[in-house]
Parts: sequence; C-alpha cells; structure tokens
Amino acid sequence: MPRRPASPPSRSGKNKADAPPRRAPRKERREPAARAEKHSEFRHSVRTEPDGPRPAHPARPVRTERAVPSRPLPPSPWPQAEPLFPPLDADARTALERLPEALHKVWPLNAAHRRSLPEDVAALSRLLTTERRDLRHPYWSSPAFVSAYLYYFLPWNLLRLARLLAALPLPDPRALAPAGGEALLLDAGSGPLSLPLALWLARPEWREAPVRVLALDSAARPPELGKALFAAWGACLGWKTWPVRTAQGPLENLARQAAPLLAGRAGAGPCRPWLITAANVLNELRPGRKTAGGRQTWDEDGEDPDGSDAGDRQSGPLAERLDGLLEAFAPLLFRHEESCSGGTRAAPALLFVEPGTRLGGNTIMRLRALALEGGLAALAPCPHNAACPLLSGQGGRTWCHFTFDSRDAPDWLLRLSTEAGLPKSGLSLAPLLLGPDAENAPVAGQGTGLPARVLSAPFPVPGLAGRGRYACTAQGLALLEDAEALASGGLLPVRLAPDAPRDAKSRARIVRRPRPQPSAKP
Repeated sequence: MPRRPASPPSRSGKNKADAPPRRAPRKERREPAARAEKHSEFRHSVRTEPDGPRPAHPARPVRTERAVPSRPLPPSPWPQAEPLFPPLDADARTALERLPEALHKVWPLNAAHRRSLPEDVAALSRLLTTERRDLRHPYWSSPAFVSAYLYYFLPWNLLRLARLLAALPLPDPRALAPAGGEALLLDAGSGPLSLPLALWLARPEWREAPVRVLALDSAARPPELGKALFAAWGACLGWKTWPVRTAQGPLENLARQAAPLLAGRAGAGPCRPWLITAANVLNELRPGRKTAGGRQTWDEDGEDPDGSDAGDRQSGPLAERLDGLLEAFAPLLFRHEESCSGGTRAAPALLFVEPGTRLGGNTIMRLRALALEGGLAALAPCPHNAACPLLSGQGGRTWCHFTFDSRDAPDWLLRLSTEAGLPKSGLSLAPLLLGPDAENAPVAGQGTGLPARVLSAPFPVPGLAGRGRYACTAQGLALLEDAEALASGGLLPVRLAPDAPRDAKSRARIVRRPRPQPSAKP
C-alpha cells in the first residue's frame, strides 16, 4: 500500500439519491421491541467456529460488558488508570439537555409527530438492524425517519463520540492552522455532522480556534441539516461555532473536495488538514451478498460473505476497499507534515470510529493492520504498534471494543428511549486514531512499566484473586488479576515478568495484582 506519494483518490463509490420527502408508512409495533442500535451495542454471546476440532482448552473470549446500575466496588490494588471515556463536563451536559431547542428550530415537530416519535424511533431501529435487508431507499427521504434520527440516534451518537473525543490525544488545531488561515476538519460520511458536533461539544478549548469543517456525504440532505443544527445550537448556547462547507460524493473523493480549501480558492484563507474523520461508515465498504432479486445484503454478525471470520484473513474484497480508502486519505496526511505556527511541528491525524459490535470491531482491527503495513502509526487507543493480539491470537472469536455507561445522557433522551422500548444502560465503540509516523505516537507509562489498555468486563478466574480483566499490551494479551475496579478502556502501566504464567484457556500472560505499599511510619 503506497503512501509516499499516494495515488490520486478513487472515483469509485455510490451516491445516494436524495429523494423528495415522503412520509414512510407506519409499521406495526413489534413486541418485544428490537434493542436500540444493535450495531452500536455489545452482545454477551460470542459464536465459535462450527467446523474443525475443538482444542483441549478452548480460548476464553474477551467478553463484552454492559453497564449496570452502579454498586460499590472494592478498593483497587492497581494504580489510577487514564480513562478512555471521561465524564462530560457540566457545560457539555447542559448543552445536551438544550439540544431539543436547536432541533425544534431546524426540524420542528407538530403534536401528531411528537406522539408518533417513539414508534418512528422503534421502526427506524428495526430497519437499521433486524430488517436491514429491507432498506431499499435512503431513510433520509422519509420525514418520520428524519425525525427519529435527529431526535434519538443523533443525540446518542453525540454522547458516545463526545465521551471518546474528550480524552483522545488529538493534535491541536491551533498548532496546525497556517498563519492567517484555518485548520481543516475533514469529515467523511458526515451524515448530520455527528462527529464535528461531538468534537465541538467535547473540547471547549478549541471552540474559538481557527477551524473550518468540510462535511462530505453521499447524500446532500444530512450534512445540510447538520450545518443548520450547528448554527442553531451555537446560537442557543451563545457559543462560537466553526464554519462548515458541505459536499456530496463518495468517501474516496475527500481529498478532491478539500483541494479548493487547501489552496485558498474557496473564498476563505488558506487551510491545512488537521483531522480526517470517518465515523460509522466502514460498514458501507463491506462486500455484500447478492440475493435472488439481485440486491446486495450485509451480514450483521460481521462475517465475510464467504462465511469466514473477519479475523481469519487480511485479504479479499473488504481488505481491498479498506486499503483503497487509506490510500485516498493518504495525501491529506503525508503532504502536510511541516512546521506550523509558533515554530512547532505537528501533523494531521486520521480517526475512525465504528460501533462496538463484532462487525465494527473486526473491521477496525483489519484496518489497523493495513494502516501499519502502509507506514501509518496507531496513536490511540492502541498502547503499542505491534501486531494486534486479538486479531492474531484469538482467531476471530472476539473483537476490539470498549464500553462505558450512559450516565451523561439527558433526561429527555432517556425518556424517549424508554417510550420507544429501547432503553439503554451501556454504550460501546471501536475507535482507531492513526498518524503519519511513529514519532508522534504517545508512549504511556514510559519508565514505570508496560502500557496496558483494559479490554474486557471483569470475570472470575480460578486461582486468581478477585475478578480479572483482559488488557492489550505490546507483548500480547495480558490477564490482570483483581482488576474489577478498572474501567473498560483504562490505560495503566503494568509489570510483566519474563516468566509470567499463561492462562490455560486464553494463553494470556497473567499479571498479578501489585503488592500494597507499606504505610509510612509516623
């Protein structure tokens, strides 16, 4: 996969028609209601391979985690971990509470539409999950589904993304903006600007920064709605917003759409790439099956059309499409590594965020392998740039993902979720932040131990104290003893002994809990 210089962006891709608004026929409510956004939730069960001999000690999959009502946890013997999903600050929580004010200005609901909103939310949830094969037309052409997306799916996505973006080691746009110009946030598959809105919400120190947004989507309507919502929300809160330019086209055309802005020919000052983002779009690159009617469908469990697991191979149609997407984005990264304002040196970053399902997590793991082969560096949440231990060691039985609770959700959104029969207690994501070289990769715990990122829910392990958790390290999968108090996604230094024993089922190296430090004498 060439990176320096990269070939011109591909012209391939699908443009979704932005059909005239038409009220979708209301479907009868099904009981029990489908769970909200199956593509954005974890499942406890993990399928194993149906064929082949079973090993004497089958590997213990990295189990998923759902947030439950908080209960007192035992004191942790481990050092304080850096959270991957810190709570939102008070201003961000207030902004989410007031989001309906801005939504009403952009997409008002009359009394009848407000009454039908829970049912419309449930219907769109089914269409995006269990009835996805019936999705013959873009749901943005239906006013009922637009309402459901803006008032339910968008707010939950904002909460997920804001919790993540608050802690990621993103480059500072003020360091990348050229003199007299702006740092460019390029969002591919932008929809209604979910990621730019979440970033603006999560990083108050950058709201006044010289940032411009380029929102690219295959349909024209979603980015325009997001642009209007951005302006309305900022006006409600009295916060400065970033200027937005929308464009229609496939993901691979992002560099082409950005060219006028980068050259200063779009009616604004010169721009320099700051952050290239793509959230919840990689599933659209997956190869599909042809049905009897000639339509393509996708496997919701994350398996390739030939039936093989996502972790079993690094080639094929999906790998080619992921590699092509990286190649299309490469000019935005490698051609802009230069000295920036203030004499500092900075480089743009590339962020992918997928749902924490088997499909999303496996796709992110495969994308990471291709990116590292092409000369990119994993900046976060990976604590290293070695081979992914889940991709190589677990044989596709599990996937990289992280979970957190929904404590920052506004009351109005929780009420709507309950009314739609889709209550939420836990949220999940599979993110990947990439940079153009390993020199910019942060090193956590340097000099104090081996950086480890907590991956799993706590579970009992015979012979170990407390409840253990899996963690990812440069030396492979680790099993942390007595780690129940650690949060999913937490980053902490561990000491891995050269002769550390291995767990009989997962083959992860066991890391014993730290010994308590003796208290100082008075």
